[in-house]
Amino acid sequence: MRYGNAELHNVVELLPAEGGGQWLLRIPQALRETLNEWANRNAAVPGGCEIRFNVPKDGKAKVTLASDTEDAAPPMAEVFRGCFRERAMIVGKEPTTIEVGPLGSAEIFERIAGEHHLAFDSHLVRILLPALHRVRLLGIEGDVQPPRPEQLPRRRYLAYGSSITHGSTATRPSGTYAMQTAKWMQADLINLGFGGGAHLEEGMAQYIAGRDDWDFATLELGINVGDSPAEKFAQAARRFLEIVVNAHPKKWIFCIDMFTFYGDLMADYQGHVGFRQVVRDVVAAIGAPRLVHVDGQAMLQEVPGLTCDLIHPADDGMYEMAWRLADVMGERMGW
Repeated sequence: MRYGNAELHNVVELLPAEGGGQWLLRIPQALRETLNEWANRNAAVPGGCEIRFNVPKDGKAKVTLASDTEDAAPPMAEVFRGCFRERAMIVGKEPTTIEVGPLGSAEIFERIAGEHHLAFDSHLVRILLPALHRVRLLGIEGDVQPPRPEQLPRRRYLAYGSSITHGSTATRPSGTYAMQTAKWMQADLINLGFGGGAHLEEGMAQYIAGRDDWDFATLELGINVGDSPAEKFAQAARRFLEIVVNAHPKKWIFCIDMFTFYGDLMADYQGHVGFRQVVRDVVAAIGAPRLVHVDGQAMLQEVPGLTCDLIHPADDGMYEMAWRLADVMGERMGW
């Protein structure tokens, strides 16, 4: 959405915040209110959200933000020039101002971007917001010009799922597996991961189905509904997938079952019984030619890629998951 002359990527609505400024919502407030508590809460946490704009020659811009929550990872923002990271900083509870000027050595970056077919124009300022913390947008000032279509990737990748898709527990917003996958696929990311909130609600499926601004998608199913019987999970998964697939029969949709987690490492674990097979069976039963099952265990094979909770990947795990997933998608789509 547009905010003055800047673009708020992966943001669809703003909500007034206590203490001033605005929260950034990744789904409409009307939908948010119908979802489970975790999705409702984390829809206002800007995983995959960016502030984008251009700064003219001799111009300057200021973006002021503040965070309000604590997490295992610090509330880090990153400033990119196209595909190149310029710097990172912590967004504190007190207002944090990020100052940006024009791109230095512009001719060099233009040549490199062209030679290497980079997805983002290097003149484009991209401020990647903290993935796991609510952030108040307090203002954007200065010489700001909106992004141009030719500065952005030609493809858009939509990712739905749990906290792992949302970004837990990556230490930087560009380090989530969804963001890394988008990089490998030279695509722009639409992140619809919600920590604890991937409950496969019909309203969420209808929302994804109603969006026509993505070219391919991954849907991560299972980990957040482990207390459901397998039969109930199968019904919800089939309904969710059919809604999305029927709306977009020509688009590639990759359905990921559960990533490697503690249930795979404990002999006496009794949760999620048969869930991976359910996902396989549902995908096969739907039989859509561009609906593909992806084995979550195959994406994360190195067990030390997990953090100590044995659920969420560390940075190394995120990286492994991204390149393995990109390999699967690229091979199936012929890219």
